[in-house]
Amino acid sequence: MKTVRGVYGPEPQRAGELPIAHVIGFDGVTSITELEENLGTYGIRWFCVWKGDVEICRVNALHVAQVDFDGGAA
Repeated sequence: MKTVRGVYGPEPQRAGELPIAHVIGFDGVTSITELEENLGTYGIRWFCVWKGDVEICRVNALHVAQVDFDGGAA
């Protein structure tokens, strides 16, 4: 599995705003991991954003416009 390098939210609906982005190496982000939450009849995929050993947020995959991966082999 490739390593996630960055996740980007959908474009904002208001003029002049930038999409939300979490990228390793920026604003203290050290890693981004994937998590699938099994809720019985369906699952939710999350991108968990970490600063060191502290999870600072989870981004629901349904609200992600783009995912960047590292340049390594799959």
